[in-house]
Amino acid sequence: MAAVQRATGTSGIATGANAGAIMKTDRGLVTVTTPASAEGQLSVAASDGSAVTMALPAAVDAAGTTSAAGTTVYPNAAANTDLATQATVSGGARALVTLKNADAPTTQRFDLGLPEGASLVADGAGGYDIVTSAGGAGAVARGHIDAPWAKDANGKTVPTSYSLDGNTLVQTIKTSSDTAFPVVADPHYTWGIISGTVYFNKSETKVIALGGSVVSWLPHPAAEVGGRTLAGVAGYAVATDQCIKFKVSPGLAPLSPALALSGSGIYGGSAGDGYCR
Repeated sequence: MAAVQRATGTSGIATGANAGAIMKTDRGLVTVTTPASAEGQLSVAASDGSAVTMALPAAVDAAGTTSAAGTTVYPNAAANTDLATQATVSGGARALVTLKNADAPTTQRFDLGLPEGASLVADGAGGYDIVTSAGGAGAVARGHIDAPWAKDANGKTVPTSYSLDGNTLVQTIKTSSDTAFPVVADPHYTWGIISGTVYFNKSETKVIALGGSVVSWLPHPAAEVGGRTLAGVAGYAVATDQCIKFKVSPGLAPLSPALALSGSGIYGGSAGDGYCR
């Protein structure tokens, strides 16, 4: 318990999640529930009833013990490993793995339960957006998995990264002979966001490059601002075998040409972690 809360601090932890903590956020009310035992699931549910769940990498169904600050620890839930969960005041859920010694496995697998039609898109910064249909075309981010982190007993950063195996989030933690144990590592995710980024796939990007319309909230691709057009941005994406994306307004409100261009960008896809295909 102490190692976990030393790594995360306690100011960002929400209490009451073992009974379902309801929090008001900038994306509406969300309910975060942490499991009573290690083989249960973390859940973040939006006000529309949809939810994203995360299973812990447990080998045994260890009972959880909850601190006054709100951290639930599942001791010895896997080989040389303690697990823990937290609800965060941002309306998210955090799963924590504590590697107690050098014999602990450094690859951890978290099975995700996604709403129908949802998928994961790499955000380019080590994490993933959780996206659903943007209504007719594109995929809009409604949730996010933050880039991973890991800290050793001295507070030193330990290299770590994510990959995907289907809907399983795989975290690899790169310990070394210099690592001071225990090591704490943390996937953190949110769900229910109604603004953020909309991603378009290759066929949709090509339509925009050719001057066509794919959604009502984007301006005409030929509209020019400062010598740039959306058609030009999309054309570059097509030429480099990539796709276009946009920062969007809450509720997908219509964007002006200037806002659309300033919020546009390109992104690539790779197997298992991209909408760009």
